Amino acid sequence: MSKKRKGPVAQLKEKVGKLEQECAEYKDHYLRAAADFENYRRRVQREFELVRQTVTEGLLTELLPVLDNFDRAIAAGCNDASNETLRKGVELIHRQLKDVLAHYGLEEFSCMGEEFDPRRAEATSFVNTDGHEADVVVEEHYKGYTCYGKVIRPARVVVARPSQQSAAREEEGKEVSESAAEEDSGTENG
Repeated sequence: MSKKRKGPVAQLKEKVGKLEQECAEYKDHYLRAAADFENYRRRVQREFELVRQTVTEGLLTELLPVLDNFDRAIAAGCNDASNETLRKGVELIHRQLKDVLAHYGLEEFSCMGEEFDPRRAEATSFVNTDGHEADVVVEEHYKGYTCYGKVIRPARVVVARPSQQSAAREEEGKEVSESAAEEDSGTENG
């Protein structure tokens, strides 16, 4: 009899050790499953937000022509007293529509007077002018709109270009200043 029989206390200690090891394994599995579920929940939430934003952008983009038409109707405006009530009603509906759309992330922006930025505006034409700096937006045909910070419609604008005479004067000025600089460096060396 080389095998020694274990006493009840030793058997219980062995059983407790096995149960503790099994409990630790179950706890590890539980923690991993909980972490996996949390990661899954976050991924689904991100995907849901992306789908919601995409659908919202699509709807808002389709409603932009309606806003444009309201803007045109208000700009055309009727100044006689008989149409004053109608004009105020149209302005009220326009304001309500803009408020609802703003609630869903739509923001209007203007590029007037700013340097032309092709990420926010689309140049429909260029105008030669001496009254403005080059590449500055001088007229806006349509306002630009963003949804959740993303441009969903660029502003449609007219951009200033220097006139032929202005460009020629500017070129002459550069040539004069370059020749003056050359003369100055020549007198310093001589």
